[in-house]
Amino acid sequence: MCKAAYLHVPFCQDICAYCDFFRCRYHVGLAEKWLAAIAKELTIKKLSPLTTMYIGGGTPSALQPQQLETLLSLLVPYTKEVNEYTIEANVESLTDEKLDICQRYGVNRISLGVQSLQPSLLNQMHRHHTSEDVLACIKRIHAHGIHNISIDMIYGLPKQSLAMWEEDLHTIVSSFPIQHISLYGLTIEPHSEFGRQGIQNIDEDIEADMYDLAITLLQQYGFQQYEISNFAKPKYASLHNQVYWRYEDFYGIGCGASGKDKRGRYENTRNLETYLQQGASSVYEKLDTKAQMFEMIMMSLRMKQGISRQAFFERFGKDISEVYGSIIEKQKEKGLLLVDEEKIWASERGFHLLNDVLVEFLGDDEAHG
Repeated sequence: MCKAAYLHVPFCQDICAYCDFFRCRYHVGLAEKWLAAIAKELTIKKLSPLTTMYIGGGTPSALQPQQLETLLSLLVPYTKEVNEYTIEANVESLTDEKLDICQRYGVNRISLGVQSLQPSLLNQMHRHHTSEDVLACIKRIHAHGIHNISIDMIYGLPKQSLAMWEEDLHTIVSSFPIQHISLYGLTIEPHSEFGRQGIQNIDEDIEADMYDLAITLLQQYGFQQYEISNFAKPKYASLHNQVYWRYEDFYGIGCGASGKDKRGRYENTRNLETYLQQGASSVYEKLDTKAQMFEMIMMSLRMKQGISRQAFFERFGKDISEVYGSIIEKQKEKGLLLVDEEKIWASERGFHLLNDVLVEFLGDDEAHG
């Protein structure tokens, strides 16, 4: 049974220069029509009771307070048993009134889009907060009784130096009372503003140095790396995101959202007009057993804990070594994978060379449906 859901809010007050997610500028009338379409989709989908709920975007906090309350009220029938209820927000649009609404409806985790604390880089990305704004926002979240706070940070930005990155990380770990950090290496997508401007990625070696520096520094301050891009204080690893990495099923709700079930995955239309008039209009991709096996390995090896033998067997009725034995042994001999009776996981070196490891699994001919 599917027990996790992702709901996509497409609206933003401003469009970030790096962003290629499905999003559009906030308009009050358009948001009202979107809420009506969300209500219809929820009626059709008939969700099971959820243990994790994640509202992302876009910028969910761009909604007006009344609209945010309407959205959360629509989800009440499915979120009564939820353990982790996350909503994404921007510093400048997360008001006290919206925090009151979140707290009242059981939201217990806030993911803040911070990205940088450097004024020049924030201006380049079209972000409008300061370091002081971020700290004040985090304190207000705590004051409203929500104590599970994550922030997103980007590295590899144009004109971002290693010194800038180190300064930001030091400020965060020494000053911000947060429990989780997600790090994203900048990918310049063709349809983002950076892509249209022809901006190029920074030197790969500098980007790799930024990533290594983050791992070392965050661990020194008690953040455990539990996935390639994610770090958490003990007991604060994201429950919802682990649904993705363990290759479990989840609902996708809203224009531009994706979901997955036992047979494959689907993506709702990214055309807002189509969504408003015709609903989700999902495109479904059925996956054969071999494709599903590879995807489970690809996602699970992103986590420090790796892939569970038991979970693989329960999903496919085969031991993972029966299917991928020679590949696993080869990567083990190279020192890239570690193996025990319960799981298979990447070594420290394997974690850095994970793409190379996954290519071996992708090219494997042993795995048949």
